[in-house]
Amino acid sequence: MTAEPSASQDLDLKLLPVFLAEADELLPRIRTGLELLAAGLADRDALRRLQRSLHTLKGTARMTGALQLGEAVHQLEFHIKALADETAADIPAADYLADLAPIQSLLAPLQSLPMPQALADAGDLADTETTLETLADRLHRVCDQATLALGKRVHLRLEDNGVYLERGRLDALAASLDHLVRNAVAHGIEAPAVRTAAGKPAWGEVRVEASWTERGPVVDVNDDGAGIDPAMLDRIFEPGFSTAEEMNQTTGMGIGLDAVRAVVTELGGVIEVASEPGRGTRFRIRLPD
Repeated sequence: MTAEPSASQDLDLKLLPVFLAEADELLPRIRTGLELLAAGLADRDALRRLQRSLHTLKGTARMTGALQLGEAVHQLEFHIKALADETAADIPAADYLADLAPIQSLLAPLQSLPMPQALADAGDLADTETTLETLADRLHRVCDQATLALGKRVHLRLEDNGVYLERGRLDALAASLDHLVRNAVAHGIEAPAVRTAAGKPAWGEVRVEASWTERGPVVDVNDDGAGIDPAMLDRIFEPGFSTAEEMNQTTGMGIGLDAVRAVVTELGGVIEVASEPGRGTRFRIRLPD
């Protein structure tokens, strides 16, 4: 039985707020990763991300002096690493669930930790520059949650290509990129059986990529899914166009693309869409230089 973290541990109270903030960020990712695994929807990349989150949490817990908690996380990390090191292309959850039965009890001490309401502002970073990698964990979580909810199999790839963007601009785009990734999974990527029947791999791919063109930086969200009916391309940014009924009858991208366009326009950019039925869709966000 896993011991509960105790208040009697020799905790570093100066580091404790940092640890709690990190736990607050990492625990939702860990829970989502375990849910994907339990549902049989975790590929090796998902397991590696889960392992990295556990490794980070373990290190911070030990550094803070929460040694019992660190050991609990270490045991969970050990199980996940064993799965990630398997050589099979697919990782069927049913083969490993018996070995992973302790996961919930190992996770319980983490979930019961009190989380801080807020931490001091680390400073105004809006004018600094950063890459898409800043959003990697966030976008992977969005993709994983949509994959889990819909029972699809999706790889998410992020490619920053060394392109730096203003942090404030990228932060403003974050929710729009969430939306485009979620819709790519929900309305672009087909179910595994449909993909294999069409001669595609069972695992679909969504790729978020930054690049630099002669007109300035662009951010693309690509998927290799079903594509959009060409007759609908000119209308998908119209407010209220994609009703639930229309989405069921076409390969439309869902409610909210007008809001995405509004955000991009507010930033001085434009959003474009290109799609080929049966091959996939690309949304391109062009930002001012």
